[in-house]
Amino acid sequence: MDITKLTAEQRAELKAQLEAEERAEKQKRQDDIDAYKQSVDEFVRTTFERMKKVSELMREEKNTAFTAADTIIALKDELYDTKTDRHSNSFTSSDGMISITLGRRTNDGWDDTVNVGVQKVHDFFKSMARDEEMAALTEMVMSLLARDKKGNLKASRVLQLREVARKSGYSDLMEAVDIIQQAYKPVESVEFISVQYKDENGVKQTLPLSLASMEK
Repeated sequence: MDITKLTAEQRAELKAQLEAEERAEKQKRQDDIDAYKQSVDEFVRTTFERMKKVSELMREEKNTAFTAADTIIALKDELYDTKTDRHSNSFTSSDGMISITLGRRTNDGWDDTVNVGVQKVHDFFKSMARDEEMAALTEMVMSLLARDKKGNLKASRVLQLREVARKSGYSDLMEAVDIIQQAYKPVESVEFISVQYKDENGVKQTLPLSLASMEK
């Protein structure tokens, strides 16, 4: 089309037509955007309601399991005249096919005096002569005092450290380790339930109890 040959009226009509098409395209895009946002809103609200029901059901089942376990533990303590540690307990079916463990996870925690003990350890080794035997002891102790990514000491390593200090025979080192050990303040965190079972091939499997661990 040669626009130069169009009359003024034809040009006006063409312009109006192009503007109308442009408005229609913009409106269609806006309608598509609105439809997308509505789909997202429906997905979020629907999924929330479904996941809320799943969460409530898991909470109820968890409470049911712990209540039942408490009853069984109390019965065992009565029958065998024992006092069971409630930190972690495992139960296995008579055929050995299913095993359930439940309890509380514990995070290592320390009060501020732990830093005093650690510093005393450092001071002890600074004051000692550096022979081959002492160098090996220093390396061993420092590895046990290494902190994790969060800057915390591992309680299990402190127990090893105490044994190393005891065998070393150095009273100053033992005193420093005692300070560290007395600074230990474990913190109980979440309750957990772990369920394991043997599949049809006799292979032990873990039942996924979180959405993250479930395969689609």
